[in-house]
Amino acid sequence: SLLEGGFVDRKGKPLRTLQAYLEGTADYVSVAMDSIPFAYGTRLRIRELEAKHGKPITFRVVGTGGAFRNKGTTRMDICTANEKASLDPNINGKLTVDVVDEAGDEPLPSLDGGADDALR
Repeated sequence: SLLEGGFVDRKGKPLRTLQAYLEGTADYVSVAMDSIPFAYGTRLRIRELEAKHGKPITFRVVGTGGAFRNKGTTRMDICTANEKASLDPNINGKLTVDVVDEAGDEPLPSLDGGADDALR
């Protein structure tokens, strides 16, 4: 939505929803987080969502904004297809987020704190 920053990421690329990823039509899920600790494109995995859907899910930090400044790992918005999907308790609960080492494709140690918001 326009309130949340529109339908493109901070480099003007289309956002990719969790639902599109699960349907096989997106190669990652767009998330917004604090841009200081998370460079554009940082790859993440979220254990609770992978457990729910029974498969690895690639998330990429591609959005940011005033709501995320100086929030570190305590705030994250996950791009969803619609408001109903954004209300999923698994998305809005405390999440275990791993930063993935692109070179080795292995998650780095979990981030401290929790993220508990969804992009609507």
